[in-house]
Amino acid sequence: MYTYAFFQTPTSPLKLPQGIRGSLEIISFQELSALVEPDLKAEDLPDTDEKLMQAVLIHDQIICTVFNQTTLLPLRFGICFDSATAICEHLALHQQNYLQKLQQFQGKAEYCLQAVPLEPTPNTPTQTNPIDSLPQRGRDYFKAKKQLHQRQLEHQQQQTQEWQQLVDTISQTYPASRLADSQPSRERIYILIHQTKELKLQEQLNQWQSQSHHWQLTLGDAIPPYHFL
Repeated sequence: MYTYAFFQTPTSPLKLPQGIRGSLEIISFQELSALVEPDLKAEDLPDTDEKLMQAVLIHDQIICTVFNQTTLLPLRFGICFDSATAICEHLALHQQNYLQKLQQFQGKAEYCLQAVPLEPTPNTPTQTNPIDSLPQRGRDYFKAKKQLHQRQLEHQQQQTQEWQQLVDTISQTYPASRLADSQPSRERIYILIHQTKELKLQEQLNQWQSQSHHWQLTLGDAIPPYHFL
C-alpha cells in the first residue's frame, strides 16, 4: 500500500488527484491520517530510469496538490505499508511526534534559494573566451596568461566570500534554514517560513542579489517541508 504523506485527519473532504497508477484514499486513525494508493505496491513501481523519474515527479506533484489544502508530513518516494492495519499501527506508535511536527509546520512552507556561480566578465564586449585574447607566443603570452589566472583566482575568492556572507545573513535572518551539500554548478539553501512572509522573502532576495555580484540567485515555489522533518 503506497503511502505519500501523513496529516491531521481532515474535518472536510480533500480534493485528491490521481495516483501514480490508480486512485488515492485516506486512511485515518484518530487525529492522524495517511494519503495512500491502496492498489500500488513496491514491486509495482517502474524499473526503468525514464518511467521511474516520471513516477517520482507524479509523487511530488501529488504531495504538493494536497499540501495546498492542508499541512502535511511528506514521505520520500517508495514508502509502502503491508496493509491499512499496518498504517494505523504506525500512526498510533508515532502519533505524539507527528502531531507535534504538524503543529510546528502549520501554515509554513519550504523555499529553495539556489545560487549559480557566474563566470568572470570578459574584458571586451565581443570576447567570449579569455584565452582568445592572449598573445600567441613569447614573453607576452606567459605574462598575459599569468594575469588571466590571477583575475580568475580573484573572481573565485570574491565568489566564495560573497557566498559565505550570504549564508551568514540568511542563517541570522532565518534560523530555520538548511544548507544543502555543495555542487560544482550551484549552491542551495532551504528556508522554512510562514507562507504569509513569502513577499518579504522575495524582497530580501532582491537585496541579496544586489550584494552578490558573482552569483545568480533564484527562489523556488512554496513546497512541503521536505528538509525539515
